[in-house]
Amino acid sequence: MTNEMKLKLQTLVIFSFFGFFAIVFVPKFFITNAGKDSVVSDDMKSTENRLPEIMDLHHKEIGLGQRWFFGLEVIDEEGDLVRAELVEKPKSAKFNQNTLTVDWTPQKSDGKNPKFVVKVTEIPRDKSREQRTVTKEFKVKVVKKPVQLLKMPDAPLEVDALVTIIDPDRLKAVSEKWNISNLFQRIAEIEAEKQVKPGSGIQKTDGRELFKDALKDLAITHKNPTLDPDDPKYNAEWNAEHWKLIAVRPRVNKKVFELRLVYFNVKAPEQAYLMPRMRIVRGKDSERPEETRLKNNETFLRLFHEAFFDGENLKPFVAKDKVEYGRALNAFVTKVLTYNDKDDPMMRANLAAIPHNSRLGGGNEYDENGKYLYGDGWLLGEMKVIPVMKNGKNVLTMTSTPFEGFVSSIKANKDGTSYTAVPAPAADRDDPNYRKGWEKLIDKSSGNLAIPKILADNSVVPNNIDTTLNKYETPGEFRFAETSLRDARRRIFEEKGMTCAQCHIRNFDEGNYLTDMRNPKKNPNDFATNTVERVFFIITPTLHSGRNEYMRRGEIEQVGSLQGAFRDYLGIDVKINSPLAADWVHDTKKGKN
Repeated sequence: MTNEMKLKLQTLVIFSFFGFFAIVFVPKFFITNAGKDSVVSDDMKSTENRLPEIMDLHHKEIGLGQRWFFGLEVIDEEGDLVRAELVEKPKSAKFNQNTLTVDWTPQKSDGKNPKFVVKVTEIPRDKSREQRTVTKEFKVKVVKKPVQLLKMPDAPLEVDALVTIIDPDRLKAVSEKWNISNLFQRIAEIEAEKQVKPGSGIQKTDGRELFKDALKDLAITHKNPTLDPDDPKYNAEWNAEHWKLIAVRPRVNKKVFELRLVYFNVKAPEQAYLMPRMRIVRGKDSERPEETRLKNNETFLRLFHEAFFDGENLKPFVAKDKVEYGRALNAFVTKVLTYNDKDDPMMRANLAAIPHNSRLGGGNEYDENGKYLYGDGWLLGEMKVIPVMKNGKNVLTMTSTPFEGFVSSIKANKDGTSYTAVPAPAADRDDPNYRKGWEKLIDKSSGNLAIPKILADNSVVPNNIDTTLNKYETPGEFRFAETSLRDARRRIFEEKGMTCAQCHIRNFDEGNYLTDMRNPKKNPNDFATNTVERVFFIITPTLHSGRNEYMRRGEIEQVGSLQGAFRDYLGIDVKINSPLAADWVHDTKKGKN
């Protein structure tokens, strides 16, 4: 790892989606008609509208000549639009209003105690309320030598080696073998095998072009030309060599087990992630046979077990030899990325998608002159490889596809044995609270809420970003009228229950992990959520996110789920430390715990 990379990892700052989601305010006229199968928690009944919250800077001192970049962290609990401005800063500090990012290398001319002053204007969705402002001042001490920043947060061995691998020494072999250029080349090969067939007229591409397409797509979705390699404004900070692997995440607590690789740009001041989700099964989840899903999970788990376990026990090197561990991790990742069952065409290495999460300006709104109006600069989307016409040729390219959306409400199924997703009242033609035209907010193919772009002629165009951002005329509260955002049962539906944005920006946990939330006969109060330390946008633990209560519980849950998966799929009672339960209580074959 280079010093530059270490510095970047040491100065990662957890950003917020101020205004990116509506969280706790629901008008009373929604609550009074909540269905009998729903639960409206106390936090949803409050009518108080709080001022936006400006978070403290993560460091109180910095060294002379030591580079530090960070974003303004603001959140509005009710999801009102928020305009953030840096009204005072040290002379040498640079501020990008588009991405709300500060890039500062202190100079003597800045003085010994310069300050930053952040001003936030709340722009209420309720037009009867007036705009309000809040200001916060931060003083930073400039010292002669670079300061020692925080150390990487510690975690149990089971987390560090089996759930969220972030230790650079453990990642070294994988980082060298599967740098982002090699990974994109492998994706190009996988997609060519899947899509380029005789008579299809589709032409394959290579990894270099796919990566270039990914940058161009980010440039389009963020309206940020500095990412477009063909634009004169392109910044070489976005070159492939500056995207480093910072985490490997084997996900066995999902319905479909997969490997998630997290690449982060260590050069640019803005926070930007590309996170390929790799599987060993092909086909759409909604159309794939159940036995094929189970086969993927069992096969993935066997590869994982072979890499790090001898029967019931962890192999000695997992705890004692990071170099040997790194070789084993690299071998496991390589097997997933190159898997090929010659007897089953469905069981082949596969790209599910590449979620991209970046603070590059995509979450902002501007006036007709391009002046910043409001927003947090963040955008969440998902890329896939599809054929597109280029220069008269049908070529595979990387592009952001329509965002499927998330569950807006849940109710018990007809026989009362489990929960099912249903449209929120305002989007349900059969509900007394139905609002004409709001059914357009429901994705007919999935039944999920997927707020589209509604054009001037009232036509509907699918959105390719996470539209939890409330820049649309449609109020956000209706999404939680029946099922509170804090209702732990939303987690049954994986990301579709919360959306990725909401999952990473909040101050409550996901309830009692060891209670069967799927059973409508259970009292929802048994798995009610608890307030925890604020969580901002977190992809993987960093020096500034640490491992707060929400993240710690989530990782420990995954350890328990791993133990349960080995039991359910392989019949092996692995000997690992699972603090939540000596014996994982859920049947992991059902999917999300």
